[in-house]
Amino acid sequence: MHEGHRERMYEKLKNSDDLFDHEVLEILLYSVVPRQNTNPTAHALLERFVTLYNVFNASAEELKEVDGVGDTVAKFIKTVGLCAERAGKTGNTPTIKTPEDCNRFIGVRLGGIHEERIEIYFLNSASKVDRIFSYVTNEKSRSAAPIDSIVRNFALYRPNKVIIAHNHTNDDVSPSAYDDGFTKGILFICNINGAQLIDHVICLSCGVKYSYRNTGRLEELNSLCSWENFEKWTKTLN
Repeated sequence: MHEGHRERMYEKLKNSDDLFDHEVLEILLYSVVPRQNTNPTAHALLERFVTLYNVFNASAEELKEVDGVGDTVAKFIKTVGLCAERAGKTGNTPTIKTPEDCNRFIGVRLGGIHEERIEIYFLNSASKVDRIFSYVTNEKSRSAAPIDSIVRNFALYRPNKVIIAHNHTNDDVSPSAYDDGFTKGILFICNINGAQLIDHVICLSCGVKYSYRNTGRLEELNSLCSWENFEKWTKTLN
């Protein structure tokens, strides 16, 4: 009976149906109470603390006074409450508004990395980094990432701005023809998704960087974007 009920509750959650506060709490408790009905505990918590906010801000000692809440459940609720508190604070979210911001962020991310890696950063309209997608390429001094994953991520997250970064391990920061082709492909994807490619930065372990934007190469490649070139690019990655 519990399994069927849980499946129905998960279905409501997946479909973004309106859930009562006690149902949200009930589903949350499935993670730490695998084989019991958590509905009574959820109701008891809200009867004692009135709101979800108060539940997650109660002390562990207070929580354990509620029927059905032991030490494990109390610790879990406190951890979730702390996560929610920190998630609500955006002050630590990286923001990239200037070339200096970009270089500093990429330096932290790729500085000292000795394997070929490419990263794609999705930014929102406030220039805050929302998502980071990192790929180990196993290719010498050229950017590479699975096209199907890139296209899917664009469709799913709808970034406002995009930055590409990757490192070369051969002490030559100059972009390769493959790097140019990859950049053109991302430009095309950005264009059809209404996003702006801010830059593609190549860096060395010593800190030297090459910027497609600063050299004018990004604008030049953007003028070459076409459906024919995009098809050629996808074939080189498959």
